[in-house]
Formats: sequence, structure tokens, C-alpha cells
Amino acid sequence: MSAAKGGVSSPLADFFTKASAETKRDVYNSVISKAIASQRAVIEKAEAIKKANAAAEKNA
Repeated sequence: MSAAKGGVSSPLADFFTKASAETKRDVYNSVISKAIASQRAVIEKAEAIKKANAAAEKNA
């Protein structure tokens, strides 16, 4: 809920208005690092599945 609608700001809005630039940068960097790691894990799993399927087709 935004402050304009109910007078109470959300924790996210509070973060953006009150956090220092350094804190925001640290949070952004942490979030991006976690997102990249998650994407890499998904790619690795997809590659493993692809290799397993190729091996199964080759042996069939």
C-alpha cells in the first residue's frame, strides 16, 4: 500500500527513501549476485538434462 492511498508507506518505499546510496548499492549488488548464481544453476541443470537426453537417444 502506498502512502498516497492509506497514509502508511511500504517497507520497500521506506528503503528507497531512507537508505543511503551505499546501502542501496550493497543491496543491489547482493540481489544481482544471487540472481546470476540462480540463472547459472538453471543453465547447468538444463545442460545436464540435454546431455542425458542425447545419451539416452544415442543408446536407444
